[in-house]
Amino acid sequence: MNFKSSFLFAKRILFPKSGRTSIARKSLFGAVLCIGISLIPLVVVLTVSNGMIEGITGRLISLSSSHLEAVSFEKDLSALENAQKVAERIPQVAAAYPMINFSALATANSTRCGISVRAIPADDFKNLKSYKDLFEAKDGSIQDFDDGSNGVLIGQGIAEKLKLKAGDKIRVVAVLKNKAFGIAPSVKTYKVAAVVSCGYRELDALWLFMPYAQAKALSLQIDSTNSLMCETQDPFSRDLPALQAKLQKALGKSFRVYRWDQLNRSQYENFSSTKILLIFIEFLIVLVAAVNISSALIMLVLERRREIAILKSLGASSRGVSLSFLMTGFACGAGGLLLGIPLGLLFSVNINGIISFSEKLLNCVFKGLYFLMNNDIINYKQIRLLDEEYYLKVIPIDIPFGDLFLIGVATLLLSLAASLLPASKAGKEKPLDTLRNSR
Repeated sequence: MNFKSSFLFAKRILFPKSGRTSIARKSLFGAVLCIGISLIPLVVVLTVSNGMIEGITGRLISLSSSHLEAVSFEKDLSALENAQKVAERIPQVAAAYPMINFSALATANSTRCGISVRAIPADDFKNLKSYKDLFEAKDGSIQDFDDGSNGVLIGQGIAEKLKLKAGDKIRVVAVLKNKAFGIAPSVKTYKVAAVVSCGYRELDALWLFMPYAQAKALSLQIDSTNSLMCETQDPFSRDLPALQAKLQKALGKSFRVYRWDQLNRSQYENFSSTKILLIFIEFLIVLVAAVNISSALIMLVLERRREIAILKSLGASSRGVSLSFLMTGFACGAGGLLLGIPLGLLFSVNINGIISFSEKLLNCVFKGLYFLMNNDIINYKQIRLLDEEYYLKVIPIDIPFGDLFLIGVATLLLSLAASLLPASKAGKEKPLDTLRNSR
């Protein structure tokens, strides 16, 4: 029995010419459906988690630590500005800008909250691709942020806590260190030029951006971190450690250079481990679905015992019969892939609309129930499927084609593995015993 004969027998098993119904064939197509359905959430989880991790990591890399951060050990800002000139002469450094970072207290409208002040040249904030692409003005205009003014940019989280909008006044209380008087507060009033958001509330909740020129006068008197932020063409490049060493050598011992993955190691590893855990759980579902192929094929072997016996009595080999059932199991896995992957991608690319619709539907139902039970609709709290405190407002869609290819290969291998036992059983069928018992 050659390969072509095995293929034709497998084709007849899947699509018999007779119109009679078969419980085994129904179970087989049910297994295909189970694999397809189990692949849908796997593809959605993979795509959504990949997009979320890339979106959050991209914001941490570009806005929080930059690709490389050179921390200065000197309070004199002239060393920082000289280091900027040195870094800009290195070809692999796409952009470099100074930043003063310190913690302070913000007050407005009889409310206060802790903030992280980041002093950056206004032109860099408005022109650098990372800031220009990721920040959006929710109120006011980023163009009003200027080194010559006392305007500041505040995150959306701070604006909501302090009930501020563009044009309002905000007071920043910093701690001054003076040799004569010890520790003393410094209170300065600034105008809110704009309320900005990068789409990730955890970052927006603390940031206040101040013009670099405004913070220079305070930097010698406050406990601040003075850093040179450097951007490269690709933060995931394998050459980044070599560039780190090169920049460290160029800046000397008065600076310590860190890579973004060193500064954000715990968060990045947490995201990656969570993604792996989710994929593992979803893949277990696919494994269970693949077991259905084995049970369906065993039923097919029992149904086709007489047909197998006739084929073997006519010269079909055990290996050829087993190959036919392996092909059948492989075809079931391929059918599940053709069903599950496209549907999973369809759900993935429309995930933001699906979540929005689901939120509206749930809120409509629960709002009605809340009104019937409490006769009060004013105090009803909206249900959020993705809390903005922890997730991005909009999920970026990033389809990992390489990972999808691996999932496809793994699913086909699982289907083949699930087919081994029934295929072996079919190959070991004894034609004389089968024909004698079928009389």
